[in-house]
Amino acid sequence: MSHASGNGGLALLATPSAGTSELLRQAYDRLFFEQENVVPFYFEVASNDGNAQNAARRFLYQFLLQTVAFKRRDASIIDVSPSIDEIAELAAPSYGHWIDRLVEAFHRELTANDEKPFVRNCLGAPLRAATHDVRSFLMIDAVHLTDSSFLDELIDVFSRASIPFVFAGHRRFLFGGTKLKTMNVGPLNFNDAGELAARLSAQTGVAINDQTRDLIALQLGGKPGFFNCLFGSAVENGVNLDSFERVEQTYTDDIFGGQTARYLDAVFERVVPNTEVCRRLLSELVAARKISVGYLRNQLRITNYELRMILDGLHWTEIANVTSGTVEFDASNIVLSDYIKGRLALEIEGRQRALVVGEALTRNINRAPESMARFYRKSAAIGLRELLRKFDGRNVSAALLDYGKFKAEFKGAGDDKIIKSLKDDNAKISLPRIVYTAHTGDFYAKLNELCDIERSAVALGFVDAEKRQDSVWIAAEIDSKLEASRELVELWCSRLEKAAADCGFADFIIWLVAREGFDAAALNELRSRKAFGSSHKQVELLAGILGAEIGVPAQEAADEYEFVIPMGENTEMIAAHTVEEIAKRHSFSTKAINQIKTALVEACINAAEHSLSPDRKIYQRFVVDNDKLTITVSNRGLRLADKITKAITPDEGRRGWGLKLIKGLMDEVNIDQVDDGTRITMIKFLKLA
Repeated sequence: MSHASGNGGLALLATPSAGTSELLRQAYDRLFFEQENVVPFYFEVASNDGNAQNAARRFLYQFLLQTVAFKRRDASIIDVSPSIDEIAELAAPSYGHWIDRLVEAFHRELTANDEKPFVRNCLGAPLRAATHDVRSFLMIDAVHLTDSSFLDELIDVFSRASIPFVFAGHRRFLFGGTKLKTMNVGPLNFNDAGELAARLSAQTGVAINDQTRDLIALQLGGKPGFFNCLFGSAVENGVNLDSFERVEQTYTDDIFGGQTARYLDAVFERVVPNTEVCRRLLSELVAARKISVGYLRNQLRITNYELRMILDGLHWTEIANVTSGTVEFDASNIVLSDYIKGRLALEIEGRQRALVVGEALTRNINRAPESMARFYRKSAAIGLRELLRKFDGRNVSAALLDYGKFKAEFKGAGDDKIIKSLKDDNAKISLPRIVYTAHTGDFYAKLNELCDIERSAVALGFVDAEKRQDSVWIAAEIDSKLEASRELVELWCSRLEKAAADCGFADFIIWLVAREGFDAAALNELRSRKAFGSSHKQVELLAGILGAEIGVPAQEAADEYEFVIPMGENTEMIAAHTVEEIAKRHSFSTKAINQIKTALVEACINAAEHSLSPDRKIYQRFVVDNDKLTITVSNRGLRLADKITKAITPDEGRRGWGLKLIKGLMDEVNIDQVDDGTRITMIKFLKLA
C-alpha cells in the first residue's frame, strides 16, 4: 500500500460491525438533502469487483450518477440505475459538457484495454469536476475489500488533491498502511449502545423496555451493525423486543437464518472461500480457543499461501487474533460465538435443524438473566486492580487502610474534615511501588469460581525505591450488607492465602474491602493475619488522594420507592402502612411517623375525592435523602385549580381542612397543577422529627 499524505483526507479505522457504513450513509443523506453546494459521493468497494479496472468503472459510473442526481435534486435517479450514456443525457447544459468528455474518455480507454490509464482517468472524475466549479466530498467505504492496486491508486490520486475525502475500512487492515489522518471507530460503550437501541426502537416501531434495552446493548457487544440486523429481523417477523424471551427468540432466528447469519456467511465466504476448508476451520476454532499456526495448516490441509490469506482474513475481520505463531479465537464476541456453534452443529455434526435451534434458544433464554446479573456485578466492582496500579511508594494515613482506626476517628465526620485530618495524621503507611497488576484469577484460576474476576487483584512491586525488597499485595472486594464478620474474613483470607501459596508468593499482604467495613471480631482476625481491611468510604478517599478512577460513588444515591394504589375501599391505609415501614427503616421518630402517616392519608383522600380520575389510581413516590423524606402524591383527572378558583379556607369542608392539616403536619408542602391532574409534594426533615 502506498504511503502518501494529504491535507484533505481522513481514514476511519473501524472495528468490524461498528456501523461505519451506516454512519457514512447518514452523512451522505444529510449532505444530499440539507445543502446545495457540495456534491456528496458515497462509493462502497465490493469484493466481486474482481480487479481494479472493474472497480474504477463502477466508481466513475456512481460518481456521475450521484452528481447528476444531486444537481437535479432528484434522488430517485439513483434507484433507476440509468446507463452511463443516459446519465450524460440527464445532465444539464451548465455542467453536462465535462460529463460528456468523461463518458467519451470512458468508452475510448475501455476499448484500449490499458488498465492503469483507464483506472486513473475514472478516479480523476471528481478532480475534473472540481476544475468546473463542481465541488464534491468523497466517502470511500469498505476499502479492506479492494484490490491492492486499486487502493494504491485511490490513495495516490486523492492524497495529492485538495478534495476532502474519507476512506473507511477494517482497522487492522488500514492500521499503519496510510499516513492519512486517522479516526478510530469502535464498539459503543454500554450507555451509548442502549441509546442506539432506543433510537432504533423509535425508528422501526419495534417496542423495547429498559430491561431488554440493556440486554441488547450487552449481548450485541455495542456493535451497531448487529443492532441493525436484530431490529431488521424483528421488523421482518413483525415482533417486538419487549421481553427477554422475545429478544432471544428473534436473536436466535437471526443467528440461524436472518440478517446476522447472512452477514456472517458473507464474511466467512470471503475469508475462506472453500466450503470444506471453512468447515474444518470452524471445528478447530470451537475445539480450541488458541492453536498454533503450524497445527492449523496441517488440520486445514492447505498450502502456505492459502493459509496466509486465511490468517490475514481472520485477523482483519477480528474473528481471531493472529500473531506470528498462534491463532486465538475471540470468544468475547457473543454473536460470533453463537453463529459458529450453530454452523458447527448443523454442517459438521449434521444434527437436525429443529433440535439445534431449539437447544440454542433455550440456552440463550437461560443465559440472558445470568449475563445481565454478571454485568451488573462487574459494573458495581470498585476496581481494585486500577487502584493498586496507583500505589507509587507514597506514604498515606493508616486510617485509609485500617477500618478500626478510621471508624474510631472519623465516623460521622464530613469529607473536608476527614481529608484534612488524614493529611495531618502522623501514623503513616508506606505503599509499595507497583510495577505489575493482574486479576487474581489470572494467577489462580480456581478463584474465578468463587469471585467475579474484577473483584480481586494481585499487585507486584517493591517496598523501597532501590528495588531491594519485593512486595506482593493480594486484594479482594467481599460482599456484606453490614460490617463484615469474622467468619467472612477467615474465609477470604484462607482463599487468598491458598492463591498466594499456589503462585509461590512467600511474603505477601492481604487487603480486604467490604462496603460497610468490619465488625470488632473481624478486625481482630485481620490483625492476627497482618492483613488490612477497608470500607468503600476509605477506598474512595484513598483513590482521591492517589488520583485513581474507581467505581465507588462519591455519594450514595437517595433511596426511592414508588407505589400505586386504587382509589376507594380505604386503600389509603395501605399507603400509610407502607410509609410507616419506610420511615422506621430510616430512623424517624414515632411522633414524626404518625404525622407522616396522617398527612399521607389526607393527601390520598384529597386525590380521590375531587379528581374524577379516569384510571382511579393514586401514584405515590417516596424519596429518602440523608436528612429528609419527600412524599409525592399525584393523580390523573381534574386539577384543584379546575375544580375551584377561590382560595382554600377551612369553611370549604373536609378538603379544605385536609390541606390545612397536611401543612401543619409536614415541614414543607407544595401543590402543583400538572397537565392532567394534581401533584402534592410533602417533606419531613429528619433533624426536625
